Amino acid sequence: MRKLLTDYADDPVYNMKAVEQQTGISAATLRAWERRYALVEPKRTNSGYRLYSDRDVALLRWAHHQMADGLTISRVVAMLENMRSNNEALYIEADETPIPVYRDAPTPPSELVRPLYNALIELDSERADEIMEQAFAIYTMPTVYVEVITPTLVEVGEAWHRGEIYISTEHFASTYLRGRLLALLQAYPHRPDAHTVFVGCAPTERHEVGALIFAVMLRQAGLNVVYLGQDVPINDIVQTVLQARPSMLCLSASTPQAATLMTDIQNQLSQGEPPAPLFGYGGRAFDNNPDLRERIPGYYLGADPRDAINLVSSLLRNRGTGEGY
Repeated sequence: MRKLLTDYADDPVYNMKAVEQQTGISAATLRAWERRYALVEPKRTNSGYRLYSDRDVALLRWAHHQMADGLTISRVVAMLENMRSNNEALYIEADETPIPVYRDAPTPPSELVRPLYNALIELDSERADEIMEQAFAIYTMPTVYVEVITPTLVEVGEAWHRGEIYISTEHFASTYLRGRLLALLQAYPHRPDAHTVFVGCAPTERHEVGALIFAVMLRQAGLNVVYLGQDVPINDIVQTVLQARPSMLCLSASTPQAATLMTDIQNQLSQGEPPAPLFGYGGRAFDNNPDLRERIPGYYLGADPRDAINLVSSLLRNRGTGEGY
């Protein structure tokens, strides 16, 4: 039996796992289609979970069937856009297979922290991959960064400080998460008309995952990001910034010692051709010590990178559009 696409309900009720089971489209492929083609636009719950409707599922099944007949996804999207522009009705073969319904995500993000931690300290990258894919299938990317990856890394660090795991295990966990984030960072295209933001770690700062998460989120927000990595000398940073002329520089520090090395960076940046780039800073050193924030000229970005993205976006909007200062 065929049905009009518009006859399918548009209420968001299914999570990504249910959509995978019904359509045969993997979570990774579905996220790519959403990002590149906006084929479907799932709703978001207050907790940031993706939820899909019967109409979304029907459209995805139709697209999958077209591809099974030999079309590429870009051609399928072009067909759909052409039909919409000509006000053509889209009929879809009804599928009576019941879909598992989840009216909210089956678990909160925090419940994935311990399984991910266990996989990492057991050096089980395959299991860690499964947990990460599950997290990305259910939650928004910022939710995964802030509520799954970050607390997992904190648990790993605390376990090492307590002597419960070896330093080699801590390095494995950090390297695994760093690799996942770097892959995401490289997955987003260069945007020549967007502001450029440099992101890195203060001198002596070796804990870079927080800065890397922030860099990924900035790139997802549509900004050009140059990631400088860990333990970058201030003089080198300043000279690079003065030469490349980004719109903003953001540095991270987890210790007061690393944070205090930033004190004169604003003065050095102001020596270049005006206007000087904006300077933002964050990290546990500042989150835990409000007095330290008063000693560093610039913008404290806050403890939650989601709030920091909003602040950076607001600051850059006030500077206008385009690359450079």
